[in-house]
Amino acid sequence: MEQLFYASVGLDRDAEIRSSSRWRQQVLRESDVRILVCHGGDPLFSQPEESGAHEIVMFDAARLLQLDFDHEAANWAYLGRHARGPVLALDISPLESDRDVAAIALNGAFGDMRTRMAALPHEEAALAAQARALFLWQARHRFCGVCGHPNHVAEAGYRLQCSNAACGTAHFPRTDPAVIMLVHHDDHVLLARSPQFLPDMVSVLAGFVEPGETLEQAVQREVYEEVGLRTKTPRYIASQPWPFPGSLMLGFVCEAENTDIKIDHNEIEYAMWVPRNEVHDLASRGIKLPREISIARYLLENWTQGRNGFI
Repeated sequence: MEQLFYASVGLDRDAEIRSSSRWRQQVLRESDVRILVCHGGDPLFSQPEESGAHEIVMFDAARLLQLDFDHEAANWAYLGRHARGPVLALDISPLESDRDVAAIALNGAFGDMRTRMAALPHEEAALAAQARALFLWQARHRFCGVCGHPNHVAEAGYRLQCSNAACGTAHFPRTDPAVIMLVHHDDHVLLARSPQFLPDMVSVLAGFVEPGETLEQAVQREVYEEVGLRTKTPRYIASQPWPFPGSLMLGFVCEAENTDIKIDHNEIEYAMWVPRNEVHDLASRGIKLPREISIARYLLENWTQGRNGFI
């Protein structure tokens, strides 16, 4: 199966080093270490977005030591080990809250993940997505949800430990499961527009899984809530990490039992049935499909081509 964008490729997450109290020092001693620098989870690019260049900056240990800032006070994470060597990530937003000032100091530009990542090689995008999800989770869980005391980062960024000895709760990265489903009926696909989408874009339906639900139940509930359609036989296809801020998109295809659309106007602006052979003609009407890097586009492309499992 095709590897979806943002999914790590050939990455050894190296749990043994994570458990060491000196994991960062160990990794930095390796000659082929690469360091991904972020600010608020967004990676450092060599040039601003308007330049048209989309190259992520990877430091080596020597270049890192030349930087004039307190490395110890930055947020760190160990992403894992590729064939090319280990990869560390650090977020310098605790040291400099102004990302433009930080970018000038690093002779680069911090890029927004949503607008610049599609131009990156798959491996680099996956590493940046992993770092972003970890750093945003750390930033949003600075205090223990049980007792309110500060959390400390442990296990190379993959655990937050409550500083209150009487509590001692360990917190682990949060990944929110969300179903995304292509709904079809009689060689037509349902496409809808949410107010949060990019201008003129339509997509398939999606929603978060609720406690106590199976994935299949979440698919059927979300479709009915958003467009009033009953569905049958949801079939799992593939999944994609989605670091906005930390979801796992679980892709399904399902068949509608009826075609009478009744939209929830709080969630959907409009929805429509599109014949299979007209999906790619929507552009002539000023309607855009989801971006190529998304699992939504993956589902659509495979369904329009009638590939096995999507019919």
